[in-house]
Amino acid sequence: MIFRLLLRGGALGAKFLLVLAITHYLGYEALGFYGVVMAASLIASKFYSVGFSSEINRLISVGDSSRWVVDKVLLLYLAVGILLSVATVAVYSLFQAVEASAALVACVALLLLTEHLSFEINSFVFSAQRATWGAILYFVKTGLWALLALGGLLSGWVSSIASVLWLWVAANVLVIVAGYLIVVNVHRGRATGSLTTASVWKAGLPFYLGTGLIALSQYTERFLILDIEPYASLGKYVYAWSAANTLQALSYAVVAVVGIPVLAKRYQNQQQALSIRQLFMNQWVMRSLVVSGVVALMIYLFFNVALDYVGTTVPRPDNAILGVLIFSFALRAVGDIVWGGLIASKNSRLSLISAAICLLVSLPVSYMLIKHHSIYGAAWGNVFSITVQLGAIALLTRFSRAKVTL
Repeated sequence: MIFRLLLRGGALGAKFLLVLAITHYLGYEALGFYGVVMAASLIASKFYSVGFSSEINRLISVGDSSRWVVDKVLLLYLAVGILLSVATVAVYSLFQAVEASAALVACVALLLLTEHLSFEINSFVFSAQRATWGAILYFVKTGLWALLALGGLLSGWVSSIASVLWLWVAANVLVIVAGYLIVVNVHRGRATGSLTTASVWKAGLPFYLGTGLIALSQYTERFLILDIEPYASLGKYVYAWSAANTLQALSYAVVAVVGIPVLAKRYQNQQQALSIRQLFMNQWVMRSLVVSGVVALMIYLFFNVALDYVGTTVPRPDNAILGVLIFSFALRAVGDIVWGGLIASKNSRLSLISAAICLLVSLPVSYMLIKHHSIYGAAWGNVFSITVQLGAIALLTRFSRAKVTL
């Protein structure tokens, strides 16, 4: 756990230092573009899985997957990813007056594709309970390339946002290759059995739709900001967001990737839907809150004590926006565990309904908050979104169990 914590902490530190460097050397406009690409890649990593991700990871966790099915799923990911990456970049270019070279456009399309593939293969490694290897690969795809880009900006070797993004693509490709070799080794000797890609897709589709809806409710705020504010304003929001997101990212890498496979095995043995208490008050949620509390304190000390002590001219995020986002991401870290519990117990109906409620309720509220309160409103919209999601899951879980009892 300590090793994974150090790796994830180092990766997050590297990415945040990269944000500082982009802001200093390339400006808030470049940071705003970087923020849009990041949001697009995160949304893509949820949608490009076309319904297989949650179920194939659950099957790997409990030892019921086969290499034949995994290979077919990965080939499908590749085909869908190529098609949707090109379509996404083309459509976005039509509606946004972004001055970009053909090389940069190709880079963004390739980034969307490789980010999804590397994310999925990395999750396969974690689901196979190869947590140490998973953490190392996750460091490569989230931290190593950021360190190289940071060094390039400091030395003058990297002088544009395009070069930063190409380094990101290269790291993703490395993770794809190494991760796949680990997955192949895990499946060596496993029987093929009666598992089919159609059965995996059918079981995973509701979670896919639910995850996509949640991703939209969380990341669409950046596109809503751009509809009202310039790229520079979005860049300031992304700056504070990048610092606060450390809570959720660390909690996921240290707690969720270990806890969710355990919940899957528990359900496999008991075959009973998880209660509200089991979803919200388990040891993994408690550990997540502890990690969030420690990281929140470190973020506060860094910006309000450490930077003042060294007298650096590094730009500071707005403390009001940062505080709201820290609270939001502490809740989202809990949401990762709860959502993982739904997948582990195959509660597909509840996951999809709660995600739909989250998007339908939070999206118009976020738009109004941004319209009237700019990026400060966006931060509160972030809090509102995760609150609606967790509240809907709790109410639906209570209702469904009460219905079964009756």
